Amino acid sequence: MREDIKSYTISGMGCSASALAIDITQNIFKSHKDSIAVVLSTEILSTESKNRAKYELVKTLRTQRAYDDKGYFSAYREEDTDGYTGVTLKRNLLETAGETLRSNITILGSQILPFTEKILYGVSILKKKMVDKKSSVDIYVPNFKSVINHFCLPTSGRAVINEIGKGLNLGESDMEAALMTLHRFGNQSSSSLWYELAYLEAKERVKKGDKVWMLGMGSGPKCISIIWECIRPICGEAQRGPWADSIDGYPLG
Repeated sequence: MREDIKSYTISGMGCSASALAIDITQNIFKSHKDSIAVVLSTEILSTESKNRAKYELVKTLRTQRAYDDKGYFSAYREEDTDGYTGVTLKRNLLETAGETLRSNITILGSQILPFTEKILYGVSILKKKMVDKKSSVDIYVPNFKSVINHFCLPTSGRAVINEIGKGLNLGESDMEAALMTLHRFGNQSSSSLWYELAYLEAKERVKKGDKVWMLGMGSGPKCISIIWECIRPICGEAQRGPWADSIDGYPLG
């Protein structure tokens, strides 16, 4: 839409939403003369779309470190000395991102991983702290692939994808959707996760019952995990969607 278009979204108003929208429009017209308004009303679509839905939302988890000034100012929008607004990136950005990611996956792991993985992780921490506190023994990386079938990772750059993959002990095939999305479309910010899911669908890798982990990271700093479960067979996606003209050429050698 044009830059002078004003858009308002009303939610949670129940049956009064349409009438409320008209009232809001009338008030807007008092300060914006000779304007035109379009009011769009919708009904609840979830029950109607249930039979067509591909996925069921299993879990969401959001963590953030805005309470920590070091983390909060690691990526900060501000004006420079010339008055131009931009984003300042501090040297500790990657360190902060790693801490934010670790806190998210630690909580998520405690909620979704099998008991054996939790025990192995817990024992390794105790061993690190109490038995071999000064040693270089690494803390056990839980096997998230024991409960997750597919991964959609942030596409901020190849190094970021590889680092997250390393931290989660993922293989090249697990990172493929993210790496190929970065190659084909570049960093599309939050949209990248949907390009990755479309890649997995176009390759017909997502089967009924499979779980997909979407991992989003951003300034704040914050980290969001979303887990979907495929609830029906997905076929024919290679012929439509954003990968229709190029899926046969991927993955790259």
